[in-house]
This record gives sequence, structure tokens and C-alpha cells, in this order.
Amino acid sequence: MSQMSSYEQMQVWRERRKAGYERFQQFAAVANSLNSIKTNEAIGMGNIVSKVAYQRISKKA
Repeated sequence: MSQMSSYEQMQVWRERRKAGYERFQQFAAVANSLNSIKTNEAIGMGNIVSKVAYQRISKKA
């Protein structure tokens, strides 16, 4: 690396930064997908809990 010209070094660093940013975007997309799945799962569990509670209340009445 030290044997390269300053322009070549700058190009290498730009490529590395670009690759790192692309990797970061991929990780962010995966994290957002997992977050969406967990949110939907929590909503589903809440719906199940409220349905069971409603059934218990309606059986008592």
C-alpha cells in the first residue's frame, strides 16, 4: 500500500469505504426485516391474548 501513489491509495480507500457501506446497508436491511417480523409476532401474540381474555369473559356472562 505504501508503494502506491497517493491517488491509488485514495482509490483503494474509496473502494473499501464503498464496500463497507454496502455491507452496512445489507445488515441494516436484515435488521429491519427481523424487526418487522418480531413486531408482527408481538401483534399476533397480543391478538391471541385478547381473544382468549374475551372468550373467558364471555363464558362468565
